Amino acid sequence: MDPRRLKSIERMLAIQSRIRGLAEWRQKAIEQKAVAAKDESRALVASLNGDGPMEGLFADMTAKRLHRVTLSISELETAAAEQARRVMAETGREKRTERLVDRLRKVKLRADQDGALSEIMDSVEARRAASLE
Repeated sequence: MDPRRLKSIERMLAIQSRIRGLAEWRQKAIEQKAVAAKDESRALVASLNGDGPMEGLFADMTAKRLHRVTLSISELETAAAEQARRVMAETGREKRTERLVDRLRKVKLRADQDGALSEIMDSVEARRAASLE
């Protein structure tokens, strides 16, 4: 077996691992933005429900901002679901690559063991031939 092939597949595994890590990082970032937007939405609702003397002055602007934040939350939740699918896909690719690397390592180990056994048998045969002469 060509050792360059195993090294190439191992590099692919490292790249797949990084890609999966980036996909997970993007998913966490989207989820954090969604949480921040939900917190802002709660704060806006609380300000609309306030009883202070100045609360009614900015109610129209606050309601518009609440609407925009609600739309943003919806978009972020959709993006988070899509990113979760990407993470699952990347995880699957990484696992398939890991299995391939494991198989290639086993094949290489068997080839190395077969080579070592062949060398031992050749040396034993050479000793036997030398002792018969």
